[in-house]
Amino acid sequence: MLQTLAHRFSRKAARYYRSKPFTLRNPAPMVSVTFDDVPNSAYRNGAAILEEFGWRGTFYVASGTCGARDEFWDVISRDEVSALHRNSHEIGCHTFSHVDITPLDSATLENEVNRNRETLRALCDDIAITNFCFPFGKTSLARKLQLQKRFDTCRGIYEGVNAGTVDLAMLRVIELYDRTLSPEKLRAVLRETRERNGWLIFYTHDVTGDPSWIGCSPTRMRETLGAVREAGFDCLTMRDALEATGYRSIT
Repeated sequence: MLQTLAHRFSRKAARYYRSKPFTLRNPAPMVSVTFDDVPNSAYRNGAAILEEFGWRGTFYVASGTCGARDEFWDVISRDEVSALHRNSHEIGCHTFSHVDITPLDSATLENEVNRNRETLRALCDDIAITNFCFPFGKTSLARKLQLQKRFDTCRGIYEGVNAGTVDLAMLRVIELYDRTLSPEKLRAVLRETRERNGWLIFYTHDVTGDPSWIGCSPTRMRETLGAVREAGFDCLTMRDALEATGYRSIT
């Protein structure tokens, strides 16, 4: 019982304790589009749609799962990861095994991160992996503090527009899901991003005509990117957006 309460407290502290505060100094509102787990449809459809607009995205890869079959999709292959990198998309870290890091000790997490980095460097020898995403959106305070020393940002799954002083170790997001991103919600978050000179980070998984409950259709993605363009916002990778805020990379 006490252990369960301690775990709950640690997860809540990770969510609410601003352990890596930074004041954004971006000259204009901006948007990033990110993909978790990276189904092969995120590569084949998601990346291609971004490129139609002349933009690039950030793909959080757990390289130990590449080529595997998930419950809802086939995971991107290692060759497709290399192709994303060659096409100037950013590759982020999602651990090696796509594992919930909450119960891990520091050595096990370090091994997960190192194995992922080494595998990705074997695929793309000039790759720089500077941003992390928590698998399943879960972490403990201890693991969050550990990761924020290794990566410029850690991205979660908690909703919100990033503006003013933010926690770079728990950046906020908006779901780019067919089931949750209505036209009304899209207009509202774009309006908030403009009013607060914010950094709006979308995230999704698969991009197919019949998406999973955590994915989006090509139509919804094109509509979303069209609205971003109409709003006059630039769409940047996580790395490029962070640079625009005035942050100096720790890597």
